Amino acid sequence: MMKKVLAVLLVLCMTAGLASCKGGKEEEPGLAETEEGQEEAAPLGNQIYVMTAAPDHGWTGQGAAYAAAFVDEINMGIHGDYAATHYIADNGETQNEQVQEILANQDAAGVMFWGCDEAAGEGQQALTDAGIPWISYDRIIESTMNGAVLNYSGDNWQSGVAVAYYLITNGMTPDSTLVQFSGDASTVSERRLEGFQRFLMGQEDYYDAEGDRIYTMEEVNQGKIWTQEEVDRLCTENYFEYNCEWSNEKAKEYIGSNLPSWIEAAKSTAHTMFIFSMDDEMSMAFLEVLSGDTFDESVKGDLEALTVYMSAVGGMEEMYAVLRGDNQELCAAADTYFDGLMSVYYNPVMTQTAIRKLLDYLDGTWDYVLGAEDYEPVFIVDSENVKEYEGFIGR
Repeated sequence: MMKKVLAVLLVLCMTAGLASCKGGKEEEPGLAETEEGQEEAAPLGNQIYVMTAAPDHGWTGQGAAYAAAFVDEINMGIHGDYAATHYIADNGETQNEQVQEILANQDAAGVMFWGCDEAAGEGQQALTDAGIPWISYDRIIESTMNGAVLNYSGDNWQSGVAVAYYLITNGMTPDSTLVQFSGDASTVSERRLEGFQRFLMGQEDYYDAEGDRIYTMEEVNQGKIWTQEEVDRLCTENYFEYNCEWSNEKAKEYIGSNLPSWIEAAKSTAHTMFIFSMDDEMSMAFLEVLSGDTFDESVKGDLEALTVYMSAVGGMEEMYAVLRGDNQELCAAADTYFDGLMSVYYNPVMTQTAIRKLLDYLDGTWDYVLGAEDYEPVFIVDSENVKEYEGFIGR
């Protein structure tokens, strides 16, 4: 009997001790001390913060809309015991202010951070310093990427590789006229240009993720790769480049002011012109300008006489409608002025995948290491395979 009493007393003492420890943590939020007297980060909360640009138009807009829909699902309890907040911003400075709000709230479980620009690196570093796990999505900021639990996007290098593969297979040479519609000064555009040049020099192959096949520069260019000097010649002599800021309207302004000079250059380079467009928005701008009355018939006639191939990246339904032949007006422009048109598949539904990866990290179903990189495969969509894919509504 005495042994039973002692056993009961011992259990009661242990339970009281555990309750005392739990109560102490609730009363003292913030930093707790370890046995060695060092400070460690307090336990994380249950709030998921999703940071994106404004969901206005194009790839970015659709990606942000996908994010908003996923935030709603989290708040409905579909993805576990989390709550979620969607922060929208137009620039990195605003995102830095949003990070300060997140830190002040003291309830963050993790952050999916789609940086608007390089300035957002300050906010990303602040999350790292506070011990809050975050995923860097789409626009990877190299100065802070080692602090992210994952850097995730579509494969921008391969997007550029795919464009180079397409243009080379259609006759581009170091002496060709090249028109480049860039997106911005971020790693997105930088990596697409790097991939483009790497393929030409045989440093990276094109992996067709749809067909699960690899194409080398030697294979598609009669056994030859380009030298650095040849790449430099392509990108200097008959080369036209503009940062369109992913904008359809800015691309239209650029085309409206410069198309005649591109045509004149192309007349001296075997009557060929190649368009390295980094986004569907800019490629659609070209089709829309040619469908209107910006240029007279003489300019349009000169363009029609050239051999012209144009790339795009993204997967807008508006572009897919042209590739399928469903948009009569723009299809007429495509058929009249372009000998070939394609779009590299880069679907903004990946934004939801990025949030899922953050939830996987928090739930412990995780194989990555800190600062790891993961990039979704991309591939070319053209008139041959477009019927197999559904594009996103860009406007």
